[in-house]
Amino acid sequence: MAAPAVRPQRPIFSMKTPQAATSAKALSQVFWPLLRIVISFSLLFIDNTILVVVAALSRLRAAANRRQAATRDVHFYPKTVLITGVGTPHGLALARAWDAQGHRVVGADVADLNLPVRSGGGMSNTLVAFYRVPKDHYISRLLDIIQREKIDIWIPCSPKATAIEDATARQVVESRSTCKCIAFDPELTSRLIRPESFRQFLADRDLPVLDRHQVQSRDSIHKILNRSPAKSYYMRRVSSSANEAAVILPKRTLSRTYSEVSEITISKDVPWIMQQQTRLGEFYADLLLVHGHVHAIKVRMVETRAPHWGASRMDEALATAIHRLMQRFALKGGIRMTGHLSVRLLVDEEFEHTSVRHTIHIADCVPGASAIENLLRDARCPVDGYVEVLSVDPTEPAAWKVAATLSPTPRPSSTFMELVENILAGFLPRFFPLDLIKSTLAALEAELIPFLFWKDPRFSSHDPLPWWWHIHVYQPMREIWLLVKQIREAGMSAGSRAR
Repeated sequence: MAAPAVRPQRPIFSMKTPQAATSAKALSQVFWPLLRIVISFSLLFIDNTILVVVAALSRLRAAANRRQAATRDVHFYPKTVLITGVGTPHGLALARAWDAQGHRVVGADVADLNLPVRSGGGMSNTLVAFYRVPKDHYISRLLDIIQREKIDIWIPCSPKATAIEDATARQVVESRSTCKCIAFDPELTSRLIRPESFRQFLADRDLPVLDRHQVQSRDSIHKILNRSPAKSYYMRRVSSSANEAAVILPKRTLSRTYSEVSEITISKDVPWIMQQQTRLGEFYADLLLVHGHVHAIKVRMVETRAPHWGASRMDEALATAIHRLMQRFALKGGIRMTGHLSVRLLVDEEFEHTSVRHTIHIADCVPGASAIENLLRDARCPVDGYVEVLSVDPTEPAAWKVAATLSPTPRPSSTFMELVENILAGFLPRFFPLDLIKSTLAALEAELIPFLFWKDPRFSSHDPLPWWWHIHVYQPMREIWLLVKQIREAGMSAGSRAR
């Protein structure tokens, strides 16, 4: 009698099916918002105590001493500044800096949801007025606020408005009011955000741009290599995939270079891209440009493998060289160069017979709110630089006045979380993979950090309410609003499938 066939058992917790993967993703999208809401309510009593104590101490210390000192100056004339995106940490930091120097600050947030409460930044005691600007009526509402409040300077900080939208708003505002805007005009913005037009912009002004060529023959490759023997290039096909390996040229010897090139399949139908390779790394220069002058700059390295960059004299020398290059860039851009800009730079080594020379090349740039976010992180706010936009005869600022900073050394990770990770790693790998444990703990740490007032950039001993309001009112309301919207959309899609 034949033995019955044994069917292989399917794992109970298998996540291989598309339905299971979709369910896990949906569960993750619901879990983290609910966790943040629970943490917010569980910390409410502690944070209420912190809020009351800090508010009482700030009153006793007379927090407005600096503002009073500024307003006592007989030559001081306060300006009225509008900051859109005051709900962001950098927008709030900007509002506090302007208020500390005695100016009148009006805050606004670009609203994409009809939440019944304002953001944490909107509760700051540095604001004389706060407005919500609907995304659908961005420019018209902005112009209305500027005319109503008699705004002198508008600084856009909201990530919900694109650089093109801010540029268009600048054109409308400056044509219909006396307000000056920290934003590029539409034509210049269009040139900056398009890679090819930006490269042409640099070439027309004799600024160092990274070599990039589209080649269609082996002879073209050799001509480029012979013209620039000190440079290194990597090559890839125009239609190549992300996983396809690039070809590095030149090789160590001339014969190996010719051999490598001879094996490349290249023609007009199969073109390749040759781009200069950099050896020392990738950097960003975050800038405040006003009338063609650099009024603030922050230099930061992209690679995380150099956590102590910025601590040596050589790093300071490189940052100084980048500063000089950005001054050339601003001057050659002309008086139209007014706005926030984040420029990506690539640093290379060029070998000569008896020396090695470092060269800095400009790759691309990003205008708008993302640049100011990094510029103001752990750095002094350049209020005097912003005020220069009102100057009729702009002049280059003195070197000592420019707020030039290097990106600080990243803070080490929490030792407490490392201890928890080591303890759990001894028990849970029997049931869960170690990588899953580490990624979950990293996500938990990232979710918990904003609730620690000493880690939250919104917290200030002189202005504690924005921090408390953001984590206990605005953020939970936003999470609930988005969850309800998500459930409603899921119900509507399920109903349409049923029909």
